[in-house]
Amino acid sequence: MVHSIKWPNEKKMAVLLTFDVDAETAHVADPHNINRPSVLSMGTYGRRVGLNRILEVLRKYDIKSTFFVPGATAELDPTVLERIMKHDHAIGHHGYLHKRSDILTVEEEEAELVKGIDVLKKYTGKSPIGYRAPLWEMHARTPALLKKYGFVYDSSLQADDIPYVIEGGDGTLLEIPGTWLLDDWEQFAFSGDWSMPFQIEEPDKVFRLWKAEFDALYEEGRCFNLTMHPQLIGRASRIALLDKLIAYMKTKQGVWFTTGDELARHWQKNELEFDYIPNPDPTILFPNVNDMNLVKN
Repeated sequence: MVHSIKWPNEKKMAVLLTFDVDAETAHVADPHNINRPSVLSMGTYGRRVGLNRILEVLRKYDIKSTFFVPGATAELDPTVLERIMKHDHAIGHHGYLHKRSDILTVEEEEAELVKGIDVLKKYTGKSPIGYRAPLWEMHARTPALLKKYGFVYDSSLQADDIPYVIEGGDGTLLEIPGTWLLDDWEQFAFSGDWSMPFQIEEPDKVFRLWKAEFDALYEEGRCFNLTMHPQLIGRASRIALLDKLIAYMKTKQGVWFTTGDELARHWQKNELEFDYIPNPDPTILFPNVNDMNLVKN
């Protein structure tokens, strides 16, 4: 039996349209891309062209969304945050240089987190309350680090298709889970490089894929959390796909288009109740895990 959830104002389901504004940081975190302007320019397209198309579609449908922005993106092009804030969208933390937390030392991860916070606070006037780990790869220590620096929610894990609560050191965090099924990177990312071996899919195929998942989640009254990147979904034929998908979702009664920040505020006010799901302890699941060199300090 699938656990049911009661959304605010008798809504049937929640929809979050979220965007990771990686820009050049999607590639520059890998040192071998530093001197590859063609690869980096894909990110440039996202912040210069794709982002504007996204904002226009959201304005058309009067939808507020969540934009996860690396600190280096904001420093490279402060107009990214200016354009997003102009439309009152939520802004979350997405690392500083889009580095995977699971391969950093504790000192390196904390430095990345703090630097990203400082940059976002400089340009937005406030500290972010939401976090999404670059590549969705966090370390087991990351939730406690997020709690230490005042975050309320994370959107990096995949243990459910409704939000749930995770341990965060001395407290808890709201987890707004995603899935590769609802991520445009898996569908559209491509480079003439072994490090990005994806196939470019047709927008119609992706529309059918995402619509099928939306319909199924709608029937169960759950949460549709779609992750997109301006350099991918912001291409002309793909923004038309997003427009078509939003138009379809708008035909359904009781769909609550919300943001990560808004969802977290409802949770903080005890207006929404979610299950607690502990992260698995690999030393219990796999007693010999340390001998296999799978655990990083």
